[in-house]
Amino acid sequence: MRVPLIGILSSVSAALGIYGLVWYHRLSKAEQEEADRLSAEYAMKLYNKGLHELTSQQMSWVHDLVKGRMAS
Repeated sequence: MRVPLIGILSSVSAALGIYGLVWYHRLSKAEQEEADRLSAEYAMKLYNKGLHELTSQQMSWVHDLVKGRMAS
């Protein structure tokens, strides 16, 4: 039996994306602005790119950093 890796990876990626959106929209307006600022800052420091230029893997890493920073 062949395992449909593309389907599984796509589903996991979509679920993580939805989770990120839910997390972001639960933040207050001020926290959203801070998260946006941190995202842009991390993207520039780590990859020397704007947010719109990041790959999905890079964006995921930036999201994890911002979420960790916002939790503390």
